[in-house]
Amino acid sequence: MPLLSKPLYQRNDGGDEDRWRLMLDTDTQRFFVAHEQTRGDIRGSGYCTSTDEMDITAFLTEHSHGQRELMRLLEGLFEVGGEARQTGP
Repeated sequence: MPLLSKPLYQRNDGGDEDRWRLMLDTDTQRFFVAHEQTRGDIRGSGYCTSTDEMDITAFLTEHSHGQRELMRLLEGLFEVGGEARQTGP
């Protein structure tokens, strides 16, 4: 399994669609977010799809639904008995 994927967030707006996925390339051990954009042509001539890859750290600085969902998933990894584990001085 070279590439693992977990959906983060999807947005549909008429003919346009955006999908964010958390990705892990098991061959290279690279962890990133893929943003797939599908844009419809209002003249009916078809759709264009493009995918951008974003480093996790850069993605976490964004203010978006996808970023909030990733933070929720990450915080869930550290919960113990319904409460987040805290460490520090």
